[in-house]
Formats: sequence, structure tokens, C-alpha cells
Amino acid sequence: MGVFIMIRQSLALTDSSLTGVAADAMDTASGSRAGIAGFSPGQCSGEWEQAGWRQLKTPGAYECRNFHAMDSAGNGVAVSLYDGFCFHPRYVREFNRYNRQSTRVKISSVREQVLPSFYPAATISIFQGGKCILHSVNIFPPGAFRGGLGSPECLVGPNRVTLRQDGTLGLTARGYPMEHTITGPRYHTNRAIQVDLTIRPLKSGSPHIMPLRPDSPDGAQHCWVLAVPMAAVTGRVRQINLTDDTMLLNMPLDGLGYYDQYFGGSGMGRDVRAISRGHAVNQDWAIAWDHTNTSRPCDTDSLIILDQTAAPVVVQNPQSEIAYARCNNLRNQYPIRMVLHGSDSRGNNVELIVQHQDLIESSPYLVRNSCSVQVRSRGAKRYLGVGIIETLSTRGLTWPIISDLSSRSILHVDADDPLWRQ
Repeated sequence: MGVFIMIRQSLALTDSSLTGVAADAMDTASGSRAGIAGFSPGQCSGEWEQAGWRQLKTPGAYECRNFHAMDSAGNGVAVSLYDGFCFHPRYVREFNRYNRQSTRVKISSVREQVLPSFYPAATISIFQGGKCILHSVNIFPPGAFRGGLGSPECLVGPNRVTLRQDGTLGLTARGYPMEHTITGPRYHTNRAIQVDLTIRPLKSGSPHIMPLRPDSPDGAQHCWVLAVPMAAVTGRVRQINLTDDTMLLNMPLDGLGYYDQYFGGSGMGRDVRAISRGHAVNQDWAIAWDHTNTSRPCDTDSLIILDQTAAPVVVQNPQSEIAYARCNNLRNQYPIRMVLHGSDSRGNNVELIVQHQDLIESSPYLVRNSCSVQVRSRGAKRYLGVGIIETLSTRGLTWPIISDLSSRSILHVDADDPLWRQ
């Protein structure tokens, strides 16, 4: 079976666990190794056990750490770090080719181009006034992703997450910005995006882990880890002209944030049309949900409510009513209205109503939009807020025009590139 392989070994971010280009990059970028800043491996593994690196090694596998932060003015950032960039057109094609030949291929002879370690990546989106103003998709040399089991710490190229002694997370992200022109995507390698954030969790407890989508036909599982559902985020986002060191953007950030992960042991988009994932964050509560658009029966949708004053409410396999629209440019489908309703383990009825507000960002594999969120839980209790929906799909990545557009929007960054020293 093609279930994913998890290597259960201690892998804190130390000299012994950072090898090759990843270790060299950490030395160059920060002058020191990433570390757990005074935490022993035992202290980390309890609270963060489900948020550690899984080292998936099966064809088509992927792991993504997804950070999102925004303030009340709509200024913010989204950073995703991948061990196996599942939206790379080449990765999708290689996996599809492997599936057609899998009965004739020995696992020992699988080409590296169909394995996640060949596609370490970081994506950065910068928002201002509720719109995406800067975007970056950078691929790094094979094997550049490193992390720790039982710890949220990881690095990929010059991008890294560190766990500090006071319990906060530090996020550093670097990337070359991309511009959309009439001839297609164009990267500015004379400029650099710099993101430096402190993420302070507002609710303690172990991460929640739930299904992301139905199991693949080969038996591979796909999961979603709600690592930090609500956090206070402070820091700064910059864009620098590397030619003359002038500051093109210097945006302070003081808002609310969200951090989750998703991973799977096989192709993410196999046999599904799209996956819509959303969240809404408040100082006192957070709501997150996941819905898979598939032609087969789906029992992996989920809705979770985390309240500072109450026990978590988890609804598995809620009934759903979804209305869709399409982006005008890439024709990607995304939900404009979602209604999820069901009962938790205690028999409490829960209903989530999500209404599309504004399109924030779109790409060949992603549509991100803002939404109004209304939840009624435990009878009379209601939650009202504004949230974010991300709709992910790999369906068009093998179509010639979209595949070409998507490939051109990805910049490969070598190990000796100056970005690693930013």
C-alpha cells in the first residue's frame, strides 16, 4: 500500500540534524543554528508532538506549514513552507506518470523527481488593505527542507521557524517578488521580500489533528493539524531594492494570526476537485473548517470551534450546502457561500454560515478570499466575525496553458543565491 512512512526518531534542530545546503543556509542567514532555545526535547514533544516534521518519503507526498496573520486594516502576510510542493506542475505530472506505471516500478527504483524531497519550497503573499500586493513562489535545492519531530521548528532555504523559550514562535521568510505582466509572470531578483514575525499563541493545548480529505485509492492518508488556532502576531514586512538598499515597503504588523499544517502520503489532488479550508480568529475564539469537493462520498469534512471559556467543539462530517463561482482569469472554482451543520460528540447542534466578501488572491492552484463567518453553537451561543477561505486545486496544473503559466510563476533559487544571506 502507498501509505506514508513516518520515521519515528528524535530530530531536534541541532548540528547533527541539519546537513548539506540547509545547515549551510542557516549558518549564513542568521549566524547561528536554529534551536529550541532552552527547551529540552521532552518538553517540546508533549505540546508540539503532532506539529513535528513527518519526513514523508512516498511518491507524491507533501507536507505544508501554513502561517497567516492580518490586522484590522487588512494588512498582513501568508507564508507556507513545503516539504514537497504539491502544486508544482512537474511534481503533479511525475506523480501521474508514476501512478500509470506503479505496478511495474519497484519502490527502490523510484525517480527522485516523484518524491517530496525534490520540491522544497516557500510561498509568501503580502496583503495591504485586504489585497495581495506582493507574491513569491521559490523552490530550493532538493533536500533543503529540515525539521524536528516533536517540535514545530523547521527551515527551508533562508526561511525558518524557531520555538523560543518563552513559548513564542519566530518566523523568518525571504523571497523574490513576482510581478504579473501581459507576457506572464516576471520575477525581480534585484528585490527581496523580508518577513520577520513573532507568533504568541493565545490558547494553550496540544494541536488538533483531523482528516484533510478522503484517503487516496492507494490507501494513503491526508491530514490537517490545527497547531496554533489563535495567536497575537507582531513584526515587520519589508521589500528591499537590493541594488541600492532602498526600502520599497516597510510595513509593521500587529494583529491576529493562525498556524496550521496539512500533509499526505500521496498526491493531494488525486480524485478530488478542490479542498476549501477556512478560519476566523478573534481574541477570545477561533473557528476553522475544511471541505472537500469530490464526486465520491466524502466523510472527512470537519468544523472546529475553540473558545477561551469553553471546551473545544468538533463536528466531524457535517452536512454541507455549497454555492460556487469562478475566477475570471484562471476559471478556478471557489465557494461564495458555505453552510456546514451537524452535531458534536455531546449532541450539540452547530451551524456554520460562510459568505464570500472579497477576492484577495488567485493563482493556478489557489483562490484566497475574505468572508463573513457566523456560527451558532450549543443552542443560543453565536460567533460573528470575518475570516479567510483558501481553495486549493491541482486539477488544471497538467493542462498546457495553465501548466506553463504555473511553471513560469515558480523561481528556482540555488544554494549559493544571495537570497540565503538576506
